Amino acid sequence: MKRIIGITLTAGILGACAPLTMEQWASSRAHIPVGATVMVNEALPIRSGHTRVFMQDGRVVPKGGVNMYHPHCNFEVNTLSDGSARIEPGRFLVTRHRQGHVEVVQERGPMRVASLVQVSDDDDGSAPPISRLVHYELQSDDQTDVRRLTCHGGFADDWEAQYPTLAEMHTVLGGLVSWEE
Repeated sequence: MKRIIGITLTAGILGACAPLTMEQWASSRAHIPVGATVMVNEALPIRSGHTRVFMQDGRVVPKGGVNMYHPHCNFEVNTLSDGSARIEPGRFLVTRHRQGHVEVVQERGPMRVASLVQVSDDDDGSAPPISRLVHYELQSDDQTDVRRLTCHGGFADDWEAQYPTLAEMHTVLGGLVSWEE
């Protein structure tokens, strides 16, 4: 009996160290674990007046160029850029991760329009679209201003919004950023 328990425990421990399966890679519950290393492989410029650099489809995009309805990620720094700031190639330790969501901001109130036809505000009272996200808090001895990497699953109605999968994050980050556990 003790031998069976020992074998079961050993198999469980070794299974936890095994590489992710394809099913886990595509799961919205999978995430980059605490203790993993995020590698920035190319310099990421931060635009003037911003503290974030956005990525989608394997390239850096301006905030206004992000398709918010598709997965996307961004790095965040502590200092507002004057246009010369960059996240340089390097390694960052994941010290914490947490899941959350953001809502589309909708202004409520009276609407006045001038029109020759009837106009409605299309507000049916339902909840606004949300984007589920994962924050990865980062630490580096070389680039202490880099705060975190955040990846979004894309805006959708609450019932269909998903956290980004590892496979989606890999596509979003392309060759710019990678990670190892």
